[in-house]
Amino acid sequence: MKVAILHEMLIKLGGAEKVVENFMKLFPDATIFTLIYDEKKCGKVFPREKISPQVWKSKTQKRYNLFKRQRFCLALMAISVENFDFSEYDLVICSSSWFAHWAITKPETKFVVYCHSPARYMWDWTNEYKRDLGLNSWWKKYFLKPFIERTFYKNRQWDLMASSRADLIIANSKNTSNRIKKYYRRESKILYPPVETQRFAKILEKNNFEKPFEKYYIIISALTEFKKIEIAISWFNELDENLLIIWAGDFRENLEKLTKKENIKFTWAKYDDELVFLVQNSSGLIFPWEEDFGIVPIEVMSAWKPVFAYKGWWLLETNIEWVTWSFFEDKSWKDFIEKFEIFHKNNLKNIYTRENCINQAKNFSQEIFEKNFLELISKI
Repeated sequence: MKVAILHEMLIKLGGAEKVVENFMKLFPDATIFTLIYDEKKCGKVFPREKISPQVWKSKTQKRYNLFKRQRFCLALMAISVENFDFSEYDLVICSSSWFAHWAITKPETKFVVYCHSPARYMWDWTNEYKRDLGLNSWWKKYFLKPFIERTFYKNRQWDLMASSRADLIIANSKNTSNRIKKYYRRESKILYPPVETQRFAKILEKNNFEKPFEKYYIIISALTEFKKIEIAISWFNELDENLLIIWAGDFRENLEKLTKKENIKFTWAKYDDELVFLVQNSSGLIFPWEEDFGIVPIEVMSAWKPVFAYKGWWLLETNIEWVTWSFFEDKSWKDFIEKFEIFHKNNLKNIYTRENCINQAKNFSQEIFEKNFLELISKI
């Protein structure tokens, strides 16, 4: 059986890319398709020789080679993914958050979509994206806003049409499954993403890593304007506890300017044992944004650490209240400090025990994911 694996962009190593990495383990001879590939950032996990030659001919890749910014490629993604030729493949496995599921396959080709999320900017976050783009400023309101709104409208039509192409849609959470049913009017199977639970639970022996503080909380995230990390920074500016922000992104410089105290530090992306070390020596994770499923909180629980986040979204599926996590409830974050101080005091009392965190994280292991994924695709 000849297999192709399709993923929107291989320009970072995040949670979605972990899923693609597991697909590669299941099908080591598969060819990888992507709309944008950055060998410098992803070549270690996704070697250049595994990438389809069609990728180098795509309009999105050519534009990315010129500008190195994915935003400049968005307008070309729909046509680029539909131009990929999968006629020689028996099975196409698609990892999609935006455009990948728009691919076209022959009737005899099995097309499986693992959906991380129906594109939020097209659907339930449309108004938030407009605000973040500043479309209400006077010149954007009259010149740019009409164009953006027409683009959203056309993309929603196209996205709905493309959602019918898959033979099987697998959702990464109940939350995503509900959104697929709402926007695409399709049923989906639920399969939580694979998490390297054993990696984060292992006891590190000798290492030369250094802690940034004696005690600290962590944020692990791509630093973009949509992650709401600036709100966490604003609150930690008023707290005495320390915060370490791990990763990189285009918004990092803006976030660094918001820090007012020495209790907040930034470090670049960390991998392998160094990341495990920083997580295991932290006091827990601060998770201030919405995801349809986030692998990081499960990784942190695997390292026997609790999570502090908003009470909602998919976290209600994966964490146990007052056992592995605590929360704030106001979407505008007004109760953040009040609830965080309660969480912090409980944390010092060891309310969120090591055993409970590890046992909960085991429910999302790579072994469970791989077994259930193969069972699902065997039935189509």
